[in-house]
Amino acid sequence: MEVMEENMLQCLDDVPLLQIQRYANCVAQFISAYQLGLSGAEAVWASKKYHGHYTLPPTMLAEVDRAQLMMAAPLE
Repeated sequence: MEVMEENMLQCLDDVPLLQIQRYANCVAQFISAYQLGLSGAEAVWASKKYHGHYTLPPTMLAEVDRAQLMMAAPLE
């Protein structure tokens, strides 16, 4: 068991800090999206649109609704 723990710590030491920070930012965005009540697909869309933000702005829900309406509107 100790060998496995040592291997895990060595592997974590090999991961660059910037990569860990970017992953944490991505996870924070998804948590924010789910707390706002978005579905998985909506959370992905919002995460791509607001890729530089730690959390999603409250006004983003209206943008999701507008985007869904535009996609559902029949083309003439």
